[in-house]
Amino acid sequence: MNIQENIDLKQLSTFKIGGKAKYGIYATTIDDVVAGLRFAQEKSLPVGIIGAGCNLLIHDDGIDGLIIKMNTQSLEVHGNQVFAEAGVSLAMMTSFGHKHNLVGLEWAPSVPSSVGGAIRGNAGAFGGETKDLLKQVKIYRQGHILDIDSSDLQFSYRQSSFKQEDNTDIILGGLFELSHGDIELSKTHIKENIITKSHNQPVGVACSGCIFKNYTGLIDDHLYDTYPELSHFVTKGVIPSGYLIEKAGLKGLSVGGIQISDKHSNYMINTGNGTYAEVIELIDRVKKQVYEIFHVMIEEEVVYLHQQMKFR
Repeated sequence: MNIQENIDLKQLSTFKIGGKAKYGIYATTIDDVVAGLRFAQEKSLPVGIIGAGCNLLIHDDGIDGLIIKMNTQSLEVHGNQVFAEAGVSLAMMTSFGHKHNLVGLEWAPSVPSSVGGAIRGNAGAFGGETKDLLKQVKIYRQGHILDIDSSDLQFSYRQSSFKQEDNTDIILGGLFELSHGDIELSKTHIKENIITKSHNQPVGVACSGCIFKNYTGLIDDHLYDTYPELSHFVTKGVIPSGYLIEKAGLKGLSVGGIQISDKHSNYMINTGNGTYAEVIELIDRVKKQVYEIFHVMIEEEVVYLHQQMKFR
């Protein structure tokens, strides 16, 4: 285990925002993760976990604790099941499945997430979600490594029991059940999804991923006259937050170095030296404006990493 000091967190986030961590470890094995957690416990340090660094907003003041960067990359296949450690990217797991004639993750390479982050937030795209094929999750809980059945993890839209305030489990990996199928057809679908995403969402820029969850609640009937698209979205059971933000007149709005994307209103871009405080201010303005017009409160999907991290 190689514990480092004064780790620059800005480089570990796709948003390119954040200060430094007092301690950090680049964990390449589960043993590294466990050793880091024991180090933190001995020193009574709060712990933060970083995977791919997407959908993550890190405080400019940094973290007076330990950050574990999940670089665990082990993959195993057992029949039609694949076990992937938390640091494996969804794209890498999908490719590994193809090498063993397994399909089912065609949506996954379009999501720039690690397995650990995808499990925690039930990541998804193009009609697929992490929970759909997840069978078990390997976790670290209070000094023990356990395998938890996915049915016990309270998955819902962009949510799992891991996101509950009192949950201190550390995700170490997941077991996914895939299926044997046409690999070339699977690759074609993946390419189509990636092309669609590149046309509709910002790429090649410093951004967070989606800032807000899409809205799945009720909406006032009288709004259908002004915004006829709402009836279509409600029928499908979800209203894109990007639609609500754009119709609220906020597309392209900037606060300091942070701008709502001109390409997709549910993305915020760091145009230069954007700060945590500027993102928070812009998020607050978006939520208030959307509420004033549509009378709904959209919720953040982005995860906050700040000084008030709980001890794990």
